[in-house]
Amino acid sequence: MEGIPSVAILVNNYFENTDPKPQAQTPEVNAGAPSKKKRRGRRIFINVLAGLAGAAIIALIVFSGNKQNAEVCWKVEVEIQKDGEGNSFISEREILSAIQSKNDSLVGKKIVNIPIQKIHSTITKNACVKEAQVYTTVDGRLKIKIDQRTPIARAFNNDGTSFYIDKDGFVFPVTGSNALKLPVFVGNIQEKMISESVVEKRKDEKWAFHSMLDDMYYLTMHLRTDEFLMAQVDHVFIDASRNVQIVPRVGDHRIYVGAVKDLNKKFKKLKKFYASALETQDLNAFSSIHLEYEGQVVCEKKLY
Repeated sequence: MEGIPSVAILVNNYFENTDPKPQAQTPEVNAGAPSKKKRRGRRIFINVLAGLAGAAIIALIVFSGNKQNAEVCWKVEVEIQKDGEGNSFISEREILSAIQSKNDSLVGKKIVNIPIQKIHSTITKNACVKEAQVYTTVDGRLKIKIDQRTPIARAFNNDGTSFYIDKDGFVFPVTGSNALKLPVFVGNIQEKMISESVVEKRKDEKWAFHSMLDDMYYLTMHLRTDEFLMAQVDHVFIDASRNVQIVPRVGDHRIYVGAVKDLNKKFKKLKKFYASALETQDLNAFSSIHLEYEGQVVCEKKLY
């Protein structure tokens, strides 16, 4: 290093030897790490507990199922839901007779050997039954809950046989001696019991053309929308041409409705006539009131 003073060389060497060297970076400590570990540990603990609880529940279900299968039926309980007036159209004895016999009693059988589906099918074949629930209990009982059909009208065939029509359009036989306040249909009626609802059956135009069930059901459903009409109608007579005559509860006359159509218009006219006639004269003075004619009510007075 010619031409450079020795002192300068020494100074340069000093600074070269004393330059601070880069310090090793100390990793920052993550203050949240312990809490994350705690949360992770808590999750693991909860999952383990949940797994153990699930396993315990499964074991309990399996144990209960095995215990129930080993149980013997010691009682058959039949619960029949009555209608709003406390009427029953099917009895407990009738149900029990249908699902078992003296030689094949359900009491004493193992729960696992009781044919639940077969019993349910047998019960629901009864036309009086709307719905049924059949199940067994852990303590060895067979429970049967029945929702029966609710009749809205009664009809008499020419041969004297009688049946009910329910609000869903199903027909079922008259049983017992229930005194029900319902519209009663009589006349030229020759209907057979059907398993389908009138609502579904009427989609067959040929059937609807020949059957009076359709007329009876829809007339009754219309009457049910009006409290006055339901209170006034006693009997309904249907002739061979399917024309309807109503025998009222109040008034010694007949109401000729004609075909079961345009019922809103016809009964609206009837109510207006009643309202005006009651102000001026006695309804018993009339022998008949005709609603078949468009826009008018035609009456016949008694000849006395």
